[in-house]
Amino acid sequence: MIRLIAIDMDGTILSPDHSISTKNKEAILEAQSNGIEVVIATGRSFSEAFEPINSSGLTVSYICLNGAEVRNPFGELISATHITKDDVRKITSILDTETIDYQLFIDTIVYTKDIEAPIDAFIQLAKAANQIPPIDEIRKEVMGRVEQGTLQEVDSFDDLIQQRGNEIYKIFGTSLHRQHLDNARNILHTLPGLAVSSSGAGNLEITHALAQKGIAVEQYAKSKGVSMESVMVIGDNYNDLSMMKRAGRSVAMGNAPAEIKAACTVTTTSNAHDGVGLAIEAILQLQK
Repeated sequence: MIRLIAIDMDGTILSPDHSISTKNKEAILEAQSNGIEVVIATGRSFSEAFEPINSSGLTVSYICLNGAEVRNPFGELISATHITKDDVRKITSILDTETIDYQLFIDTIVYTKDIEAPIDAFIQLAKAANQIPPIDEIRKEVMGRVEQGTLQEVDSFDDLIQQRGNEIYKIFGTSLHRQHLDNARNILHTLPGLAVSSSGAGNLEITHALAQKGIAVEQYAKSKGVSMESVMVIGDNYNDLSMMKRAGRSVAMGNAPAEIKAACTVTTTSNAHDGVGLAIEAILQLQK
């Protein structure tokens, strides 16, 4: 019996244009009306995650930044796990050596040295899913965050790391050069205390070792008195693997890589074809 559903955002609940379809929304509302807890589990910061979810009319809790923070439906912080300043310096040195662009996630703000970098990251995510990126919509969404102050451009990260190096949740690196990413990933994996994953072929997501979706979902489920056998997770990429391996029922999106599909219990349709809604409807039908 599924009692909790954890859902990824990009490539999963969000359609290629970054909206939430009517079927996905209605399926979540039906699950909630049947007493099933629904939580978003995303690599996004809270400010990036909240807007599309709230705009759709949904009320859920949030596991953000791959598990580095958990917030209730009102945005109140429940838990936080940061990278140490020493590790931040090691990570950024590795990324700089490999000429990988990166962003720093602190509280609800994302810091970048180039506003085009987050735009390119979303475009690459769409391409990785074999979809045509809605560039105008992506740019509008990103520039909206700039206006709100939740995405800020800085000339250098040096002062930021010096002053707030122990407050960094996640470092998100992007590159069009696969070899550079592979080189950095291999070195990062040798550093203890870190979790290194990705949400697409062109990026690296680096957090504290305890900041992983699987750990956060398990802790959240426990706080609700729910065993992992009664948890269903839905996702599409490598940063979802930790929760897929722990859940009683794991669902891969149709647009997920083959390795992700192989790791899951079932596969649904793509994020362009209401995969989340169909997966939830299927489990609700089984539990009638």
